[in-house]
Amino acid sequence: MDLAVILVPIFVFVLLKIVLDHRAQARSDNVRLLEEALKSPQVDRQILENLTFQLTGNRPIREQGPGKLLALILAAGWMALFVGIGLWISGSMSRRTDLVGSGIIVAVIGFGLVTYPFALRELESRKQA
Repeated sequence: MDLAVILVPIFVFVLLKIVLDHRAQARSDNVRLLEEALKSPQVDRQILENLTFQLTGNRPIREQGPGKLLALILAAGWMALFVGIGLWISGSMSRRTDLVGSGIIVAVIGFGLVTYPFALRELESRKQA
């Protein structure tokens, strides 16, 4: 009986140590795999998200609400950009400075609207990382 009281805690300790070492080794292998993937120049955000999901089981949180609003802003920006460029060209051809000035202003506003969703997405990805 005295021998069982001594051997059971030792056996539990050894078993627990083996399990913890195995988990630590698996975690180390996962981190090394992520490091190798990050060193590769062909890795884009989608591949990295898929690799992270396979290793950790966690998907990145994506908000679905502002996606349609940002798509609308992007579409309005493209239209404003090309309308502004068209006004700029037509004002240059007809030698009307007011049309050239308004074309430049509309084109700059359109460019700002086109880049806004991409800038927001980049800022959001840097905030989460």
